[in-house]
Amino acid sequence: MISAFPKTSLFQTKKWVYYIAWEIFLTLSPHDTRCMHCESLLLHACSFAHSYITQRSPRSPTDQSVLSVQEMRSIVPYVDGFSAFTSFVGFLVTLAYVQDTHVRMWDNVMIFTTMPGMAVATQNFASTLLNTCTLSTVSAPIPAKTGPYTIFLQQQEWSNNTYTGISVGVDNGQSYQPWIMLQWVLLCSVIFQGGRCLAYRDLEDDDDTELFQYIPSRGPDFWRWIEYALTAPLQIVIIAGSFYLRETVVLTLMAALQGALVLFGYVIELEIQTLYLCRIATSVKQQRSKRVFLSECKLVFLLLSSYVFHVIIWTILIVKFHIQGQALLDCQNPSRMPPVIVVIIVLECLLFTMFGIVLTVQTMQAIFRSTITTEYMQHTWNNVAVWYTALSLTAKLVLEWGFIYLLQTADAGNN
Repeated sequence: MISAFPKTSLFQTKKWVYYIAWEIFLTLSPHDTRCMHCESLLLHACSFAHSYITQRSPRSPTDQSVLSVQEMRSIVPYVDGFSAFTSFVGFLVTLAYVQDTHVRMWDNVMIFTTMPGMAVATQNFASTLLNTCTLSTVSAPIPAKTGPYTIFLQQQEWSNNTYTGISVGVDNGQSYQPWIMLQWVLLCSVIFQGGRCLAYRDLEDDDDTELFQYIPSRGPDFWRWIEYALTAPLQIVIIAGSFYLRETVVLTLMAALQGALVLFGYVIELEIQTLYLCRIATSVKQQRSKRVFLSECKLVFLLLSSYVFHVIIWTILIVKFHIQGQALLDCQNPSRMPPVIVVIIVLECLLFTMFGIVLTVQTMQAIFRSTITTEYMQHTWNNVAVWYTALSLTAKLVLEWGFIYLLQTADAGNN
């Protein structure tokens, strides 16, 4: 009879054995609940179940991974709950410390003219800027054609007329409120992470009648990436605005690229899940099928593309920050770039990069691990869920506290 048990995991086998033991008890015991032998029969039934389990072979790696999944199950909802609570506290702090801060934006426009006065004024401004900002550096010739402080002039001929064009920043009347953005970021965290905590279910507790369930071991979670798509672009805008990168077009493109990059993460996770299932299905053949190879190629291409997008965003931020900070030094400005901005940029860049590293590690394991089992797949999805929650919480709180410290420093300097 024992040999007829299906070959399932240790966790499932325990459930079957204890269920049969309980049926033995119900069958053997009299219907009279006052039966003097009931306790003895139940003891024998449980003893039978325990003896069967202890007589099994030593725990295999698969069984160990199942236990790891069970341990991780107990962690995931608590991590989400702690993250939601911490984000809520941060949200309350922003409400208490909120300031009516409006950050103005501008557009770059090429202005062409044939008026001699405009051309002379432009040449005078270009000479003054070059003399001022190169005075503290290596002596640069006044007629320099290129350089960080050389005004860009464009000569253009139309209809036998020569026009002189200059790129200038114009006020477009647009502005944004970083405090409102920060509050939105934290509020989204409270809603989504709190929802995941409340809707958490184990895989065996899946109920199709429920509208929303959060089962991390089942695979990619679409709503997690929606949360990041609603918050990460605004975080990029807040970081850029802290060191005067506020050109409307540049901010819009960086925010849009960050949002697309986040949704790329969900696509990559779907491809990882496909690779898992393909490898599990072909594990019996002990060879990689064509479908597995194609899935690996698509996964690597998507991952490399996401890194390119990530590098573009942060290269713009870091290079622009360096140029702005150097301009303060070169152009005889008594102020300096606050050190807290450097801390914010470095930490946010590292934390945003960590999301890609988690995906990369999961991808490499999916490709190069010798065997992929269902239990391993479930354990991995639980594990990355914890990592993503911790990284998301840290990135948002670093930005919040860094931004508050920046404003406090500015207020102290004004006073």
